[in-house]
Amino acid sequence: MSGSYENIENEDENIQDQIVMTPTFSSPDSQSLLLDKEDRDRLDLLDDLEDNNEQNNYNDENDTEIQQQQSLEPIKAIKQQKQKKSTIDDIKEETSKYLKSIIYGGMDGLVSIFVSIAVVASGDAKITVLLVVVLSKLIAGAISMGMGDYLGTQADVDFAKGERKREAWEVEYYIEGEKKEMVEIYLERGLPIDVATEVVDILAKNPKGFVDIMMVEELGIMPDTESEVAWKNGLVNFCSFLVFGIIPLLPYLAFLAVASAYGLSTQENLGTFISVIAISIITLFLMGVFKAKLTDTVWWKNGITTVIFGCLGAVVGFLTVEIIKKIFPDVDISG
Repeated sequence: MSGSYENIENEDENIQDQIVMTPTFSSPDSQSLLLDKEDRDRLDLLDDLEDNNEQNNYNDENDTEIQQQQSLEPIKAIKQQKQKKSTIDDIKEETSKYLKSIIYGGMDGLVSIFVSIAVVASGDAKITVLLVVVLSKLIAGAISMGMGDYLGTQADVDFAKGERKREAWEVEYYIEGEKKEMVEIYLERGLPIDVATEVVDILAKNPKGFVDIMMVEELGIMPDTESEVAWKNGLVNFCSFLVFGIIPLLPYLAFLAVASAYGLSTQENLGTFISVIAISIITLFLMGVFKAKLTDTVWWKNGITTVIFGCLGAVVGFLTVEIIKKIFPDVDISG
């Protein structure tokens, strides 16, 4: 009996220990609810971490894209600059083909019309008379200059084509003689005989290219001479003469319009002639600047040089007319 009693007492103590060690809950579902809340907290924390990672990745991607765009901006700027420069170069190249005609026609038109104005104005003629005389000179001069440029350019083209045919025939049927001529040219320029001979032998392997080089080295004819279009040069010269030639007339045209509107005298006056001198000098300077921009030279030097030559031509032309008037006093040059 005593042994069984002791066993029962030990079992009671173990049960009490278990009761003390085990937490008590108000309901059977309380433990599961508590665990669910903890799990939700953990899940919320994980969700926050994932959101932060996604946001960081998104920001990193945006930053990378922005950096790439920023790194491409200089390249885009360079590309745009090259395209712009290429367009400008194309315009300059196309315009430079007719630079001679533009300057030649413009200078002649401006100076010759200015001299005509000076001569007619010196006779105290009315502005209407001056305009009739000078406009006739302007039209006739423009036609003459345009036709002259056309004929001159066509002559250069025909001459270049004829020389090319001759040189091509000589290269085909007498190549050794042509090679000897080229060797002599290079010897005159300081090349040793062996180097000159080797260079000519290499060039002669391409007959067409050899003819091109002979045209330049032997005859001084540039390859693009044959491709010039004569009528375009003539048209450019004609237009340039008209445009620049009418500039000295602008003050008189303006004065005539004002005089007609307000019933003023149309007699030529000193103030109008001084304005013609001023506008002519400015135009000459701008013409020189235009030439400098196409030839990549110093703009102010070209401007001043053009003014000097233009004024020199005007003075010589005016003095020539005055001398003729002195020799033949009965001739009324002023109209």
